[in-house]
Amino acid sequence: MGPLGGDVRSLAADPSHPERVYLGTTDGYVFGSHDAGNIWERLGLAGSINAVVTAIVVDPRDSGIVFAASWTREKNGEGGGVSISGDGGRTWHESGLVGHAVRALAQAPSEPNRLVAGALDGIFVSHDLGRSWERISPAGDSELRNFDSLAIDPQNPAIIYAGTFHLAWKTTDEGKHWQPIHGGMLDDSDVLSLTMDARNPQRIFAGACSGIYRSDHAGLSWKKLEGMPDSSRRTPVIRQDLSDPAVLYAGTTKGLWKSKDDGATWRRVSSDEWSVNAILIEPILANQEAGASASGERVLLGTEMQGVLASDDGGEHFEPANAGFRHRHVVSMAMDRDRTGHMTAVLGNAPETLVETENGGRSWSALGKGLNSNGVRKIYSSPNGWWAALDSGGLARFDPGQSVWVRVGTISENKMLAGVNSANPPARGKLAFEASVNDIAFGDREWFAATEEGLFMTRDSGVTWFAVPAGAAGLPIRSVRVSADAQRLRIVSAAGMLFSDDAGVSWEWHDLPPGSGDALRLEWAVNNTLLAAARNGLYVSRDGGANWRKLQQGLPAVAADDLLIRPGLWLVSLQTGGLFASRDAGANWLRLSEADGIAQDLEFPILMSENETGLVYVSSSAGELYESDQLGDSAAGNGTVLAGK
Repeated sequence: MGPLGGDVRSLAADPSHPERVYLGTTDGYVFGSHDAGNIWERLGLAGSINAVVTAIVVDPRDSGIVFAASWTREKNGEGGGVSISGDGGRTWHESGLVGHAVRALAQAPSEPNRLVAGALDGIFVSHDLGRSWERISPAGDSELRNFDSLAIDPQNPAIIYAGTFHLAWKTTDEGKHWQPIHGGMLDDSDVLSLTMDARNPQRIFAGACSGIYRSDHAGLSWKKLEGMPDSSRRTPVIRQDLSDPAVLYAGTTKGLWKSKDDGATWRRVSSDEWSVNAILIEPILANQEAGASASGERVLLGTEMQGVLASDDGGEHFEPANAGFRHRHVVSMAMDRDRTGHMTAVLGNAPETLVETENGGRSWSALGKGLNSNGVRKIYSSPNGWWAALDSGGLARFDPGQSVWVRVGTISENKMLAGVNSANPPARGKLAFEASVNDIAFGDREWFAATEEGLFMTRDSGVTWFAVPAGAAGLPIRSVRVSADAQRLRIVSAAGMLFSDDAGVSWEWHDLPPGSGDALRLEWAVNNTLLAAARNGLYVSRDGGANWRKLQQGLPAVAADDLLIRPGLWLVSLQTGGLFASRDAGANWLRLSEADGIAQDLEFPILMSENETGLVYVSSSAGELYESDQLGDSAAGNGTVLAGK
């Protein structure tokens, strides 16, 4: 799913074939390119879906062997490990250090079988290319922990430099003894990057949260390099131009900086809005697509939000290099009620938060201005256009004539106590509608908003809202569904489900069977058939909610991310991954597979369909949008990954 780009945490090149490059993401995926970043393809999942790929290493003797280090945040602490691929990154398996949050990984230049991993709980070494590992830092040491960067001496693999969240350390005997090496560094400097000078192994550059340092004495003393403002001093990566070693590039949280004199002076060569995590300098053909024959250099940047950026003129100019790299975090999507292929999306890791497509996801563009710093939690397609629920509370409407978003909505000062079906509800004054909106349902005339402050209704297309008494005053409402005539209302709260058949005048409580883990959301199927997603599975009622039965035939007992109900097809995506379809109203379920075009290692948080065309759209955790025109005819249709078109 577009637009192109995403978050890039690591970059690496194949030493034997430098045009083959890899990137690691913040959710476990590895992408590869065979043309120095002109075109990317998603390869495989290294670790878990919630893993940050901190480093990638390609064996210089065998291009098929690739290592990826990762760390994850777990409920009971940190996790991660080292994964290995034997087929160039397409499939991965654990190489060791399972459960260790590995923040850095390096291969010894003079002894390729030797790998060193820096984790939050210590330094580990492998002498057999990752088959086995041993700790070489003292366990439980108060200082030798929280490792963030590594460098190995090119001639002597026993000499290892390691940066921590606090300062830097060194061993000359592969961990038997360690010595602190932070003379000249500001105290409490997180050493994020260590780079050894290709001309002189005694010279080392360190990128830290307090700036850039250089040591000319193998780390025994450091000098802070000046020339960068304080706002740019957090430096995750430093790289040396091997064709001109006096040239250094520094990736910071405020853009890319370049030095032509070994770091004595610096100049910013990018926008200060770029946050640079990784740099790759490639001695390859500068423009392979144009058929250039002269050798050149390409500088690739891995960034937050911007994805990959490439320069073929020494960093003077950069262009996006994201073809094939579609890895946005989709927070919410909505589909135009009147125009096929017209959709909007809320992105969590993009310069433009709101984007739209006119052609079913094949190309995207920014959708208006006006929200400024207001974040969007969900977007809706209403009878009169796009509406957005804001993180700060309240709603905004998109004005297509001005191409801007406008805050909309007031609320009556005296909350409505009864008679919500009255043609003229009472109002003595109006305040801004600032409730935190979880869901909106649209009837022919009435709209209903489920909020953290209760249920609200409007009859003038969102201009004025009135509170609808449902349960306890101010009861948080998770979701709402309404019939076209607004007589039948179905809401879900943390306390249970509430049903009304008289437009909200009176309500009746309904509960799922004991042990269900409470209802999270509710969908109408046909007539009196209801589908409820709970924490431990999916439940169906075929008598309007009086009785409920858990759906189990082929369906795991876990919470659902999203539900899609249409004639002849029920579709559910699960939080543990996987997409399941039923053609017999939930009696039996089939998991869609690779043969259907659906990758098995993904989650699918958003499901949508078009009424006119019958097309089904599914967004994945990998930032792809899948389209199928056959799910209406068979339980497992052929999916098309739009990112591949």
